[in-house]
Formats: sequence, structure tokens, C-alpha cells
Amino acid sequence: MAARPSVLSIDPCLVVEWIPAGPNGRVAVASDGSIYVSDTNNHRIQKFTSEGVFVNKWGTDGTGYRQFLYPAGVAVASDGSVYVADSVNHRIQKFAPGQ
Repeated sequence: MAARPSVLSIDPCLVVEWIPAGPNGRVAVASDGSIYVSDTNNHRIQKFTSEGVFVNKWGTDGTGYRQFLYPAGVAVASDGSVYVADSVNHRIQKFAPGQ
């Protein structure tokens, strides 16, 4: 069974639950609570608020900047930079905050 990222409140009741698209989805949480999902099979990254509201997405399949071939992971640095492990392209792409 695929992992289901969840957001719990203090009391701990379930507030939001996501089911990533496919078994290879990866999740990172920024210091502001924003949630980034590596949508591997769709060659993109998706961003959500801490409440699970969709904010934006970027990426298409390819080898150029902001393009991915099966992004395998995502991480967010303390400065808000987003790092994407672009598996088939054998690279890490860095995106500055707000990019």
C-alpha cells in the first residue's frame, strides 16, 4: 500500500490526507508548512498549502530547465529553495524561492 501523507491537528484528528499519484510520489514540507509533491509519473512537482489547497505545479517531460524525466524526490531547504532529484536525467535541479 502506498504511503498517504497526512496532516494532523494537535488533538490528533486527521485534517487532510493525500494519496500521491502512483507509488513513486515523494513529499517534502517547507518551514512555512507548504507541501511539495514529486509527481513522478507526470514529470512534475506540485505545491499545496499546509491545509492541502493546490497552489501550483511545474514541470513537463524533457531534459531542459524545469523539465523532468520521472522526478524521484523533492526537498526544501531552510531558505525556501526547492531541490528536485530528476532520476532519468541524472541530475538535481535547484529552484530559488518563488521560482
